Amino acid sequence: MTTDPQDAPALPEGWHLIPPASLGTPGIAFAAAHETPDAGFTANVTVGVQRTADLGLAVALGAEAVRAIEATEQDVALARREQTGDLAVAQEVHFTTTVDGVAVPMTQVQEFVAVPGADGGPATVWTVSATATRAQAEALADGLTELLGSLRAEIAAS
Repeated sequence: MTTDPQDAPALPEGWHLIPPASLGTPGIAFAAAHETPDAGFTANVTVGVQRTADLGLAVALGAEAVRAIEATEQDVALARREQTGDLAVAQEVHFTTTVDGVAVPMTQVQEFVAVPGADGGPATVWTVSATATRAQAEALADGLTELLGSLRAEIAAS
C-alpha cells in the first residue's frame, strides 16, 4: 500500500492522493480526498495499518470506532455491520457532525481486516475508512465503490 503516485491504485475521477504524513496521524498508509467539498466537508478515504499478535483486534477496532464517533458526534446509528469470524468487520455508521456551525448528516464506511502473519508471526490489521456527507456518499457512490474495491484488492494481495 503506497501513496506514491506511480505505485498507488488508480483513483476514480475527482479523487487525489494526500501524503499521509500531512495528516499527523501515525499508521496511515494511504489517504485520498475528493476535489469537491459538500457543506464544507471534503470526502476522504484512509487506510491504516498496524501489527498485532491479536487476530481479534479487527473486531475490537470496529466496536471502538463506533464508540469514538458516539463520544464526539450526534445522532449516531450503526446502519450496517457484517463480521467474518474474528478476522474482518465491515460497517456503515451514520451520524451528524457540525461544520462551520451547521449540522451536517454524515456517512462513514469502515472495514477492519486482520491478515494472519506468516509462520505464526504478528498479524497485519488494515483499517479502511471512507467518510463523506450523506449527499456526497450518494453522489460519489460509484467512485467510492471503485476505490474501495481497489484498496481491498491491494490488501488481499499483501
